[in-house]
Amino acid sequence: MITEEIIIKFFEGKCDARDVAIVQTWLNENPAKLKEYIGLEEWEDFQPAHVLSPDISGKLWNNINKNTTSSAAHYPYFRWMAVAASVLLVVGLSGHFILRKQKTGIISPPAVAITKNIFNNTPQKTTLTLGDGSKVELLPNSTLSYPENFTSLKRAVIVNGEANFDIAKDVAQPFSVSINSVLVTVLGTRFTVNSYDANNVTKVILREGRVMVKIIDSSFQGKNEYYLTPGDIFIYKKKGADSLSARILHLEKDKDDYYVFNNYPLDVVFDQLQIIYNTKIVYNKAELGNRSFIGKIDKKDSLYHILKSIALLNNFGLHKQGDSFEIICAGNPY
Repeated sequence: MITEEIIIKFFEGKCDARDVAIVQTWLNENPAKLKEYIGLEEWEDFQPAHVLSPDISGKLWNNINKNTTSSAAHYPYFRWMAVAASVLLVVGLSGHFILRKQKTGIISPPAVAITKNIFNNTPQKTTLTLGDGSKVELLPNSTLSYPENFTSLKRAVIVNGEANFDIAKDVAQPFSVSINSVLVTVLGTRFTVNSYDANNVTKVILREGRVMVKIIDSSFQGKNEYYLTPGDIFIYKKKGADSLSARILHLEKDKDDYYVFNNYPLDVVFDQLQIIYNTKIVYNKAELGNRSFIGKIDKKDSLYHILKSIALLNNFGLHKQGDSFEIICAGNPY
């Protein structure tokens, strides 16, 4: 479906390949419409034969030439430079565009994307603010790779380890996080990703908003797109070269408004309790082993008493420090 927004993006050079094809088809069917966006002089500079088929180009030329003296209103915003940007999108840097800029004495060197790699080798989390205003908490032994300045089309970063994200909302520029074999795409929300090289599990914890998680591992044969709502935890597990699994553990409630944990792994239980109570719970996943938890929780109950009960059942210790809690496993005294 063609829209004014797509047409405007085409002339600004901001369309992807699919939308370029849509606009070109529409122009072929409605050549007279082009005069609303571009005049005779601009069309000569546009060099349409280098971009469109001769048939489409001829139709558009005839209609523009025929309507050159028309008093119909044009969009002055779409001048030669905007159209040239569209040429760049379709065919790359054309010789005509480069020569034109040289004639006018305006020569701009190509922009070079600068990638920053941040490794947190401290025992505390490091807080970063990205170019779009998004905030990232990078946990110890974790790496974040991101461009110094995001492009106009996307915001993309790469994580190895664990990081908490608070994304600045921008509906025109989705934000994506690549971690291991998982791609998380959002518009504006708060979530956590977790995956270390030594760990075969990739986890996405959604705290606020909505995200789409996509498995980009070509060897995975199951469903590869998942949509999370607040409280959901996505887990992608590699059990070996031929054994992969993915699932969502929802934050569920029963008819009495109790949170229900149906044999959930303890790390998932602690993650969801952090969301429910908005309180940090520190634990070592490897030390939790394969322990799980079955039970119901009323949010009116004290988080301290809930954690204390879980700790007693599993022979763990519990330490409160400020507003956060730490789970101390047996053999690892505080």
